[in-house]
Amino acid sequence: MKKIMQLLFIGLLGFSMVGCHGCKEPVMPNPCEGVEEVTADFKMEYSMGYGEDEQWYEADTILEVMTVRFSAIGNYDSIKWKVGLDPRVFTKKEFSLEFDNQDNIQIRMIGFRAPNLDCFPNDDGVDTVLKQLTIFPDEKSLVLGEFDGYFLSEPDSLFTMKIERYINGVIWTPEFPKGCIKDPYHEGAFKWTSYRRLFNDYMYGGCQSDLPYVWGAYLNDTLKIEYEYPSTGEKGTFIGIKK
Repeated sequence: MKKIMQLLFIGLLGFSMVGCHGCKEPVMPNPCEGVEEVTADFKMEYSMGYGEDEQWYEADTILEVMTVRFSAIGNYDSIKWKVGLDPRVFTKKEFSLEFDNQDNIQIRMIGFRAPNLDCFPNDDGVDTVLKQLTIFPDEKSLVLGEFDGYFLSEPDSLFTMKIERYINGVIWTPEFPKGCIKDPYHEGAFKWTSYRRLFNDYMYGGCQSDLPYVWGAYLNDTLKIEYEYPSTGEKGTFIGIKK
């Protein structure tokens, strides 16, 4: 019996020795996985429209008399902002300023956060990022001018849409809506403009006929305007190339 037990023990020992051939070593978790060095970043945005129709767009170029929202990207223990020659130091993660005059303004953000020295022994916990905000006068808007294009619903109806500055900061085109009277008491269809975009809430148009909601953008050398008449639900899209 004793001899049988010895043979069983030897057999089990041999099995355990050969049984791990090809086994992989356990993978130890990386304590620095997902840990990032302190890096500063932020975005600049402006809005168009009011209330439920308000939309925010990220941009580094705006027109005069526009408000820009600055927002830090990431988590920080504290932040310092410097905006051009403004003597103030801003310390909130997000804040807004209005810019009235044509200019090129340097925006500096400094982010502070306790570094993980085990993973980044050379990280001092401070990083600075610098971006430029360019402000153009209204007449430099890329949505102004003449555009050869068509409505997607009528691809063969090529025509030229002229968008120009009119009264009270409104831009005008006779195509939105068709038949709109151009006079000092009846504004054109596009109430809000930026460097690359236009927008209209129909309540702010002065045209006698029904005004559509309008969203437009000049991107990649192409003007795209989408519109919808709230009274009928009619929708459409204009595509144009600047002449």
